[in-house]
Amino acid sequence: MNLCPRTNKLAFGDNSFPAVHLPAAAANQSTKLLLVDDEPRMLSSLQALLHHRHFDIDTAASGAEALACLSRTRYDLVLLDLSLEDMDGHHVMDFINNHCIETDVIIVSGNVRIDAAIGALRGGARDFLRKPFSQQDLFKTIDHVLTQRRLRQTNRDIAYRLELSERTYRYMVDASPDIIYMVEPEGRFTFVNDRACQLLGYDRRELIGQHYSVLVHEEDFARARYAFNERRSGDRASRDVELRMTRRPNAPHAETADDASMIVSLNAIGMHLDHVEQGGPRYLGTYGIARDITARKQAEAVILHQAYHDVLTDLPNRQLFKDRLGQAILQSKRNRTELAAMFIDLDRFKQVNDTLGHDKGDELLLQVTARLKSCLRKGDTLARQGGDEFTVVLPDLHVRDDARLVADKFLECLNLPFDLGGHEVLISASIGIAVFPHDGETIDELMRHADIAMYYIKGQGRNGQAFYSDTMD
Repeated sequence: MNLCPRTNKLAFGDNSFPAVHLPAAAANQSTKLLLVDDEPRMLSSLQALLHHRHFDIDTAASGAEALACLSRTRYDLVLLDLSLEDMDGHHVMDFINNHCIETDVIIVSGNVRIDAAIGALRGGARDFLRKPFSQQDLFKTIDHVLTQRRLRQTNRDIAYRLELSERTYRYMVDASPDIIYMVEPEGRFTFVNDRACQLLGYDRRELIGQHYSVLVHEEDFARARYAFNERRSGDRASRDVELRMTRRPNAPHAETADDASMIVSLNAIGMHLDHVEQGGPRYLGTYGIARDITARKQAEAVILHQAYHDVLTDLPNRQLFKDRLGQAILQSKRNRTELAAMFIDLDRFKQVNDTLGHDKGDELLLQVTARLKSCLRKGDTLARQGGDEFTVVLPDLHVRDDARLVADKFLECLNLPFDLGGHEVLISASIGIAVFPHDGETIDELMRHADIAMYYIKGQGRNGQAFYSDTMD
């Protein structure tokens, strides 16, 4: 930051975050005076008068001495005689102005012409004293100039702090990892920070004045309407509203079609102008912060998927299968239809693991999964219980034999050879079937009875299917 004391203006050289330095005049120190006069008696008389006021005083008997003092020392006030032997007092004032020296000047001159006073004031002098002057006039003039100087310095300090505060705020807002925005009452953006432009792929000028709906996924318009039109403040304001925002096509972050939108957690608060005319505070718009939680939601989805699916085959696991079977039972009760639950156990799978290794066994399970899925309808569920055991739910059966037909398809496709990296493998399966509501009305009953039917087939020589019956117990 550069501060020119003669113009009382703040100037920042760049847009970087400013270092925090208070202006030099803010330091608490005694008042420093420079007395410039080529008459020795006048100089000593002034020094004697002002010494009792506890000023820190330097003297200069010529213009050259004055310039030397001003070059090496900072003065709060200069009492300057215009008529010096070696140079005009105006040259001293020009030196002060050209070098932006932070000092105030009082002209002391015997010239009674009005144009001399006007010329001195135009040159930057704060006041003008004509010789001879009284002690009272001298003190009054010095006190007035120093008081004005302190007021100007206070104003400069306030302006500096305001400018610093604004730049600090802008730095924090633009450096924030979150989207920060403001919209006016009609829903048009009046401010967006740099992060919003980075994440959404838009230039700031493209978003200012646009309605927020251009960034919201069409399926989330209802939630967005409340969040972007939030008029409450304080604890009553909306918090953590999750919605999808669309990125600009071909935005840097949108590498694939799945990246065309992002999920944000939005916190909004209404802005109001207090102390206005009758009718209460006036609504100015909404201020909001939106955090990109896309990665977190994707991670949660992966964790949730892994919690309910088999790691190897990506089929529903035992827990999700029970949930699907429970829903199918409720639907069958409402529609008064039948459903079938199957228990499938692969025959001779252990021999594949023991002879070819677990890697080939895993490959075999993947191929078995693909073949079983190809035999099912869209609404059916195939799950892996663990090891070489699979379960199936067939909802909305038209007739009981539909389950038999599906089981026969399973056996037919599994009896075909499997190619495991050059090794031809033949396996079969034992399938037990239980039908709701004849073989049970609960999840546990149906699965227990399907399991019994499966073991019945194994006892009969494997590679077959059977419906549960009471005689199997």
